[in-house]
Amino acid sequence: MSWKSLRNISLAALVFTPMLSAAATALPKWVVFNSAGTLARGAGATATANLSTGTYQATFLSDISRCAYIATPGDVGAGAVSGPVVATVATRAGNPNALFLQTWNQSTGALENDPLHVITYCGNQELYAVVDANGVLARGPTVTGTAHPGVGHYKIKFNQDVSRCAYTATIGTISAGSVPNPGVITVQRNANPNVVFVRTYSRTGPAADFPFHIAVNCGGTKLLATIRVDGTKARGANVVSASKLSGPDGGTYQVIFNRTVAGCAYTASINIGLTTIPVTITTATRAGNSNGVFIFIHKTDGSTFDDPFHLALAC
Repeated sequence: MSWKSLRNISLAALVFTPMLSAAATALPKWVVFNSAGTLARGAGATATANLSTGTYQATFLSDISRCAYIATPGDVGAGAVSGPVVATVATRAGNPNALFLQTWNQSTGALENDPLHVITYCGNQELYAVVDANGVLARGPTVTGTAHPGVGHYKIKFNQDVSRCAYTATIGTISAGSVPNPGVITVQRNANPNVVFVRTYSRTGPAADFPFHIAVNCGGTKLLATIRVDGTKARGANVVSASKLSGPDGGTYQVIFNRTVAGCAYTASINIGLTTIPVTITTATRAGNSNGVFIFIHKTDGSTFDDPFHLALAC
């Protein structure tokens, strides 16, 4: 295994203009919309639309083409996405202010309409990476190297300790375009505290190479959590409690924060690096508790499943 050093990437690919960096960090950009493409809530967003079955556009106030995009299927309220659904992300062709998003039924491999939560990560200080299927870094200002030691196996090295953080990731292209027949993605802490371990799998289980976006959320001011398979908190900021809601392999969890989060976006990723079971994760507001997030996990055959996960919110 060899690390791909940032020395091999052009300066233009790494440096943000002062105007873009200031705009990116001044206003967090995120959006939540329903399966019809109707905007439910967001920050820095101007519009959302359903372009065709399972295909959406989200438009923002400023250029986001140099950012990372994390998308998780999730109800806009206290309902649930009761099936194995994944999302993919890309920059919208011809519009640097917009995202191209798709939602897929992993049982059938077909596009279908589903609600989405999307958070963008921009600016020189944010911990994120956009990586192509070969493991080459496309962008990520705080990344010092990447590695692709095997099929569907990636390592992202940051310029600081991220071992106490939450990691969320989405399969998606490094620019415009789309990802046909996407699989699933998982994240995990590495023995090196600066490294995040990523695995991507085909819809049916075998390891497969996919491009992806990953974000790392750290610190005591953010709303984030890493939850064990039994529903207990491993780490996280501003978390009051966490629990598993159902019996063995029921696949449902709740995470309760110390403030109202009903007006936020919720993104989540399965937290395991080595698995041959392709698993999907969806989010919603917890019914009856505006401080809570509801998590639902499915195998791609539609059955529910218990797994540990990472959760990150934007409000």
